[in-house]
Amino acid sequence: MATLAERLTEALRVKNLSNREVARALKKAGTPISHAYIGLLCNGTKVNPTLEQMEALARFLGVTVGWLAGEDVPRTPPAEHVRCSLTPEEEYQQQQVVDDLTALGVLNVAERMTGLSPLSIEAIATMVEAMRAAEQLDQGEDA
Repeated sequence: MATLAERLTEALRVKNLSNREVARALKKAGTPISHAYIGLLCNGTKVNPTLEQMEALARFLGVTVGWLAGEDVPRTPPAEHVRCSLTPEEEYQQQQVVDDLTALGVLNVAERMTGLSPLSIEAIATMVEAMRAAEQLDQGEDA
């Protein structure tokens, strides 16, 4: 089983991100974490980040908390998930859609969306809303 240090290091390498870039983005997103602490996580000196820190790192890196913690194995390696360059905000939006789909029980669809462009993800969300409207699944919610 892989360790947090190995998985975090791999995800940073695949995304070509420095500890400082990640720390800046997470601080901007509301979860302050220092680049030095990320370095300690990567080299295995620190092994027990808070759940908030793990969730923020996983969301930003486009992986699950379980994968980052070394608990599960993705169907495809992280390198397969990196198909285009996204801004941190676009990556966050992508992860939100994936999280929402996962919560609705459509994990396979959510996994297949990883790496799609923001435009494609928006198109999928629009199609899902159109299907829900066609099947009248949201009637009465606005009342």
